Amino acid sequence: MRHVIGLSGGKDSTALALALQEREPRDYEYICTPTGNELPEMAAWWVRLETILGKPLIRITNPKVGTLNNLIQIMGMIPNNRARFCTRMLKIEPTIAWCIQNAPVRLYVGLDR
Repeated sequence: MRHVIGLSGGKDSTALALALQEREPRDYEYICTPTGNELPEMAAWWVRLETILGKPLIRITNPKVGTLNNLIQIMGMIPNNRARFCTRMLKIEPTIAWCIQNAPVRLYVGLDR
């Protein structure tokens, strides 16, 4: 069983990764789903997280779509609260596909309540 932590770069997923590493030490793997439009600060944070966690982040993308800019062109619209296709197509679907391809996987996700 692969133990995989999904990292967005935000405080919740980062806290989860650090807490699990401390409380339940395992050979965790770390994944993230870049959109291709991250600010330089986010890219730098992911590099810093790799150092803190002691492992590289596996960057997962949707090969059919590529970047957020490509997806906007394909869909002919900018994502909004009524059309959240970007989350599904750039984050959720590639993560599910990766987990299926690398099964068995236990995926840990940090969410704010």
